[in-house]
Amino acid sequence: MWTVVLENVESLRICLRVIRPHIVAGGLLGYCLGVLLALVRGGQLDIAALALGYAVVLFGDLSTHFSNDYYDTDLDRGARRKALGSSYVLVEHPEARPLVRGMAVALTVASLLAAASLVLLGYPPSLLALVAITNLLGWLYSTPPVQLNARGLGEITIALGTGFVIPAVGYVVTLGVIDVALLILSAPLVLYGLILSLSLELPDLEADREGGRTNLVVILGRRPASLLVLLLSVTATVIFIMVKVVDFGSPWVLPLLSTVPLATTLNTFYRSSDTHAEADRVSVMNISALSLFLAAFDAYLILRLI
Repeated sequence: MWTVVLENVESLRICLRVIRPHIVAGGLLGYCLGVLLALVRGGQLDIAALALGYAVVLFGDLSTHFSNDYYDTDLDRGARRKALGSSYVLVEHPEARPLVRGMAVALTVASLLAAASLVLLGYPPSLLALVAITNLLGWLYSTPPVQLNARGLGEITIALGTGFVIPAVGYVVTLGVIDVALLILSAPLVLYGLILSLSLELPDLEADREGGRTNLVVILGRRPASLLVLLLSVTATVIFIMVKVVDFGSPWVLPLLSTVPLATTLNTFYRSSDTHAEADRVSVMNISALSLFLAAFDAYLILRLI
């Protein structure tokens, strides 16, 4: 009996290694951003709804960790490792594949159940539809034969999920609706989501090319992709300057905060090279800058509410 228990504990420990803490942290920052934006615009804090909303985001996010590792095992086996990449757990422990796939399914179901509970509490049914579509895209991101991440469509999936859906869930559970103000502010956040996706792809150019993937970095090459990352960051800053008519506080706070990812993406283009090691370094810098932007934006909104 104890042998079985220990084996199950070890299997669970292996599965938990699939989770990427930096992605979970980014999701939490994005969700809190949606909640705080709604509070600034007059929303009300409901602890039960807030917890259910985060369950929607967290479980849906974690599901992609497990499904991506499950379907990317063959590619990971031949890829060079990177700081913010796959866990490579299934490369080392192929016997855990069935459990990892089961966890992905269970987490998706949990995300949908949490969204359905919010609808039962009186939140708009469109929230459940949005969550269902997002979870479906999360599966299609790496699941054959669709594999959005191998067809030049994975980037927009990540961009919409991180830049719009995650903040929108927090916004809806606090304000009850998705309004024009959120849609306007989501535009630069979606651009940051594209930067996130491209930054994750930069170190994987060789492995993705050998694996037959046609994502944007493979299509463009590292230096043109680095230029695209810079242009996306510049565009986001310009939008932040233009949306000062939307009352989220001082009109110059967002442009100022946006200089953090702007600086790192400029560095990405300046230091662009064909080496995996350099691409890995700038990838970490870009993703860290995006997280810092979200954390600073959240902190500013908290100060507005105090």
